Amino acid sequence: MCRKRIPTLAAAIALWTASWPAQGADNAPVVGTWQIKSFSIVTLDTNETSRPFGDDLVGYIQYSPGGHMLVFLAKAKIKSPAGPAYTDAERTEIHRNMFGAYAGTYRVEGNKVIHQVVASWRPDWIGTDQIRYFEIDGKKLTIKTAPVKFSQTGKDIVSTLVFERVE
Repeated sequence: MCRKRIPTLAAAIALWTASWPAQGADNAPVVGTWQIKSFSIVTLDTNETSRPFGDDLVGYIQYSPGGHMLVFLAKAKIKSPAGPAYTDAERTEIHRNMFGAYAGTYRVEGNKVIHQVVASWRPDWIGTDQIRYFEIDGKKLTIKTAPVKFSQTGKDIVSTLVFERVE
């Protein structure tokens, strides 16, 4: 009787563990270092597309095999401060030209990558899950956000970020 239950128990355990969310791992499709190529937003109520930071961007998103991630994204040409001590206005301008700077862990669930934010340029993101939808086509990674309120306009938007694999 006990031998008849072992295959049933093994099948139940296999089904149960298969339903666990995937974690960052060597075989996760997003693992690697990706360089930003474009950033655009679509305002949902008007369907208008814009590039609020222009076309000259700098930054990377990186996913480790062990499940950690980090991202830094900004305009490529940010005006340098006049001297070694930054003024409040200079710090504000630098911050205004960043559109992503955070780190944490991640997990992949199908076409979703969920960033569990540990440190961020936006303190309100710390301790949150940031859900992103991704698609990989060769060396191109496209990430879209779920609809969110754009901090600059207060309108609902979806952001699209396109990256190219560099390693």
